[in-house]
Amino acid sequence: MPLSILVRLRDGRYDAGGGRPDAAEWPPHPARLFCALVASAADEGDWQALGWLERAGSPEVWAAGEYTSVRRDSYVVTNKTNGKGGSQQHLGRTSVMRTRFSAEPADPEFAVVWPDASPGPDIVRALSRLARRVPYLGRTTSPVTLVVGTEPAELRKEWGRLVPTRLGAPSAASLRVPYDGYTERLRDAYQDGRRSWEVARTIPYATPEAPAGPMPKVSPFGEMLIFGAARGTVKVAGGSLLTVTARLREAVMARIGIDLPAQISGHGADDKRHLAYLALPHVGHRHADGRILGVAVAVPTDLDGDAYGRLWQAIVDAPLERLTLRRDQVLELEPPMSVPSAWGLSPERWTAADRGGSRTWVTATPLMLDRFLKRSRDEDAAVKEVFGSVVRAGYPEPEEVTFSPAPMIEGAPHRPRTDTLPAGRPRRPMVHARITFGERIAGPVLVGSMRYFGLGLLVPTGEGR
Repeated sequence: MPLSILVRLRDGRYDAGGGRPDAAEWPPHPARLFCALVASAADEGDWQALGWLERAGSPEVWAAGEYTSVRRDSYVVTNKTNGKGGSQQHLGRTSVMRTRFSAEPADPEFAVVWPDASPGPDIVRALSRLARRVPYLGRTTSPVTLVVGTEPAELRKEWGRLVPTRLGAPSAASLRVPYDGYTERLRDAYQDGRRSWEVARTIPYATPEAPAGPMPKVSPFGEMLIFGAARGTVKVAGGSLLTVTARLREAVMARIGIDLPAQISGHGADDKRHLAYLALPHVGHRHADGRILGVAVAVPTDLDGDAYGRLWQAIVDAPLERLTLRRDQVLELEPPMSVPSAWGLSPERWTAADRGGSRTWVTATPLMLDRFLKRSRDEDAAVKEVFGSVVRAGYPEPEEVTFSPAPMIEGAPHRPRTDTLPAGRPRRPMVHARITFGERIAGPVLVGSMRYFGLGLLVPTGEGR
């Protein structure tokens, strides 16, 4: 007996903050609907129904493929009371302009469908009660009516069908979904004063009519835990990226404490890949300035379960909130599960997983060669060395490599500041490169010496936004 929840947008508008600040959220995220049901829970029967629903698996989303993104500008009174405000109605407070985007789909209804679910009568009754109590979805400006059904749903001609797909496969969207334990995490987040997106999980969705396509080669790093620089903070210059990554590594190891796993510290794990500590620069846009948007920990695919659990507990369950770069400079961070404030803070920006990988990649941070060149101006030797660095890093042999002493994408830092290079390490030549593979690669792509410390980070081409 399948389960579906039909959502009717009573004003024909879906008003919810998207993953990008300059775009509306569409299609709607299943987790958004689940959170609305959680907010309506009132008794133990409701919580049991929600527990069943979070274990029912990731649902399909049936919604209109065509929609109009509508921008709305308004002035909102802030809560700051510094005595210098300009609001005529609220003295001492300031009005600031806020821009919001909403989606007006071609069909004002959509459905979230669990085609293989088998809810019992008590579960269906509880979910129906919860659905009747939900007044809006997203923001209060998009009122809804929800209807729970257990008959096979009909796919309308206006709707497209999105289904969960495998990681790395070509996908049409990345959507937040409920998962086993989600209800308890939401309740804990509420008690702690945190937002729901801080405990969200995102998976890729695809249209089943689209060809599956060949699976891309997967990076030796299977996951990126990204911490954005807090909104409103001054971004660190790209030349200081090694300072940022050094402080990130120190903070992670300090939080884990004694008996550090070798792949996290990098000591004694020569036969395995280490955690990579990255600074994510603003690149690939005509206004890109190379400043650090945030930091990331790239997790190797062969990191064992115990080490992964300790890492997650140390920096995600108790989120890493700041890095002290200098005595007078602190980089405030946002939680890794937050909605990114910039495209450069989305994992897809650095992995191309949402489009099935990419063949061509270009350095966002300079690549330090693994070896010294016999002649510093030997271009053929430099290209050959980049080829070797790619293979040694665990990726297929490239089809083509071009390199340059200068950045090859807008905003990429030219070189890290000399005084930030670690003491005692060889200072080999650095280059920028464009690398084309014979097959699609799902990133992240990290190449060269000091790739575990933020150098040699590549970005897929055609992804700048």
